[in-house]
Amino acid sequence: MPDAPITAPNPLNETALVVAITNLKSIAEQPAMLSNLAYSNVIANTNLSQQNAVANQQAMNELGISIVGKTVNKVSDLGPLEARSAVDILTNNEYAQTIADLKATLQAFNSKS
Repeated sequence: MPDAPITAPNPLNETALVVAITNLKSIAEQPAMLSNLAYSNVIANTNLSQQNAVANQQAMNELGISIVGKTVNKVSDLGPLEARSAVDILTNNEYAQTIADLKATLQAFNSKS
């Protein structure tokens, strides 16, 4: 049986073989690439969701601080009318003074008799 003759390599056949191997390699790697892409999308979406949640929480905290500050300011700062009312109640009780004067007058008349 005669051996097959050794032929010189054909550049066209070699190019076709290289293209076929490259196509096979890229097709074989495609599921892994798609899986990595899907995983990176999930990670990016999770990261954005967490950043959004933190931003919303920070905004609510700042709003709460502002509300508490304004409420405390409103309660603790007395206007002129409130300040004068407090002074009148504590120091200028005209009715009590009138009653005390009447009692003193009655005692003065009772002591003379």
